[in-house]
Amino acid sequence: MSYPTAEVVACHIWPTGSKVPVTVDSLVLDWGGPVGDRHHGLTMKSNSRQSKHYTKGTEIRNHRQVSIVEATELQDVAAALGITEIEPGLIADNIYLRGAANLTTLPLMTRLVFSSGAVIMLGGENDPCTIAGALVAEVHGITSTSFPKAAMHKRGVTGWVELPGEIKAGDTVEIRS
Repeated sequence: MSYPTAEVVACHIWPTGSKVPVTVDSLVLDWGGPVGDRHHGLTMKSNSRQSKHYTKGTEIRNHRQVSIVEATELQDVAAALGITEIEPGLIADNIYLRGAANLTTLPLMTRLVFSSGAVIMLGGENDPCTIAGALVAEVHGITSTSFPKAAMHKRGVTGWVELPGEIKAGDTVEIRS
């Protein structure tokens, strides 16, 4: 069977204590997600996004281990903000793809199978927030609150590691929905 493919443009982590995400040569994924990233871990504390289901701070499965974005979607967001681009890694994405049309709208439980053998299971849209907005504002001088509206349904997706491995720029990924 043939699946749609995309290319990894860049990989990033946002280390705890760092003010901004950093580019890495390779993204090492273990069962907790990208090693060295602030979202790494098998579990996470629930927040406002899970308020319908859990009291804030309840320990739950970490479905937000990895953040993945797509170049064309972010070009649309940049245009809506009146800036030239949203650079790879700027909005705390771990994986910046090119060629995954409509990435943000892929169905839940879509698998991204990387040429290295690593597999990420998608948990759905990564709702835009003012944290990412503040990162864009710092570089491009916009207001942090303008980002969420411009990025709605184009902010990419989150997921978790289904099969550990290593991902590098230039790798290909099959989109298996």
